[in-house]
Amino acid sequence: MSGINASELVRASYVGEVTSPVLGPSPYDVSRDGVPFVPVGAGGVCYTVKVGDPAAGWAADQVEPGVSIANHADAANDALMLYACIGNPVTVRSGAAAGARGVVTGKHEAFQLYKHVLVHLGRDALELVAPGDALVVHGRGRGLRIDGLPEVSCHSLGPELWEAWSPATSGGSLRVRVTRILPPEVVGMGSGRASGATSIALQADASDGLTGLRIGDLVAIRDWDATYVTGYHEGRAVVAVVGTGDSPVLGNGPAATILLSGPVDAFDFQLDDGANLAAILELPA
Repeated sequence: MSGINASELVRASYVGEVTSPVLGPSPYDVSRDGVPFVPVGAGGVCYTVKVGDPAAGWAADQVEPGVSIANHADAANDALMLYACIGNPVTVRSGAAAGARGVVTGKHEAFQLYKHVLVHLGRDALELVAPGDALVVHGRGRGLRIDGLPEVSCHSLGPELWEAWSPATSGGSLRVRVTRILPPEVVGMGSGRASGATSIALQADASDGLTGLRIGDLVAIRDWDATYVTGYHEGRAVVAVVGTGDSPVLGNGPAATILLSGPVDAFDFQLDDGANLAAILELPA
């Protein structure tokens, strides 16, 4: 696998169970227009929305596509959130869908409520899994480095995605395909969190650049940094993958998982509408 330190990466198993949706003390949240609503879409198994679908237009709050998993032990769940990387293979180990294979497609954290790893499964397996079923993530990617670009940090980027995405170094920069380049003010909830084990929200009202955004889109954000924690930083840039649907809450929006961070001069962004996980990883319908 060219361009990265693939031979140094450790592959290990991390277990999560299919979650059940949870609610806070009140069943209501409040939209950006001040209207109460009941949030739906996070946790459990989602049959309606999949990677590649539009991020907006759902009667939901950050709907999570496919299967949402977590470990019931907090420390083990923190490890699952940190070590699972986008593109890593997943195996269903219990329940009616045992033996089915899936792929990690995102991470999503709601402050003090839940931390989920998102997994894509084919339709047949999706219909069979149920809350409580155990899934094993074959985690690999933490510690990934790009040859010749030590200034670029890698987070949640599995070598499986790297190989399929095929970034290339040229003239001292990394050529990567993204669907769009967003301004820094698009980042809402999640700013200040640790880069490798959480999500950031892309505020729909902060930029018209989110029109047509899809779950699974790879996006660049300029003047933003995620070397260790996420935050505004002129002259830096990050690349992230959209993991969930939109949110009606002010300051919230589609949750995105950080893949790369570094000086903006270290990147050569190539706009490509096909830079979506559904196409890149050839995810089964």
